[in-house]
Amino acid sequence: MSNELNFKLEVFEGPLDLLLSLITKNKIDIYDIPISLILDQYMEYLDKMQKMDMDIAGEFIAMASQLMLIKSRMLIPRNEENGEEDPRAELAAALIEYKKAKEAAVMLNDLFKVYSGRVAKETDEFPAKKNEKIEDQDVGLLGKAFVRLINRSHARRMVSVPERIVFTLKYLIRHGKSLFDSIMLTCSSRSELVATFMAVLELAKGGRIFIETDENENVLISLNKGKITSEENDRNAG
Repeated sequence: MSNELNFKLEVFEGPLDLLLSLITKNKIDIYDIPISLILDQYMEYLDKMQKMDMDIAGEFIAMASQLMLIKSRMLIPRNEENGEEDPRAELAAALIEYKKAKEAAVMLNDLFKVYSGRVAKETDEFPAKKNEKIEDQDVGLLGKAFVRLINRSHARRMVSVPERIVFTLKYLIRHGKSLFDSIMLTCSSRSELVATFMAVLELAKGGRIFIETDENENVLISLNKGKITSEENDRNAG
């Protein structure tokens, strides 16, 4: 049975909105998300956005990185007796919070429809104009703003790409040729994950690292020692 999604390309408020939609379409328990399935469908959506020349916000890419990290951590045996948390727990909590926010936004919208036409008792300071019609207002904007806050509430300290470039170089000097997954597993936040991914791209672009695959198609990263030595000589000469 194919897992390919067959739906019109919808516009979502953010990555949590997209994930919640995928979970609903697949009738999945939020507390027991099959990460491989959801990641495949999530990446399929981003691919469709690219093919339609739609701009993909950084938060969608950040979530893709987080899903990849969760998938990698799911491959590592977990000792529940030692209190090791399910790698999906933080994502599940964020989705539950987001779902509550969406439901609250719908409730606010319904209440506005019921009570928006009512006028409070006139005050001496600000007398209301008689027979004044209250214009329709888009309460949905309030709901969207609330949802965006929920999306952003899980962001931690922003990590810079230069900072992670230095970290990656030191990691490779210390450990030698390493699995790409091993480097990414050192990340403890979404911001750190994205910054590290961008750092690896910058290092590869600058020729400071080599990227290759082994017989199992694992991505391996190693230092271009010739390039690093040349840069050190240039600095010393300066």
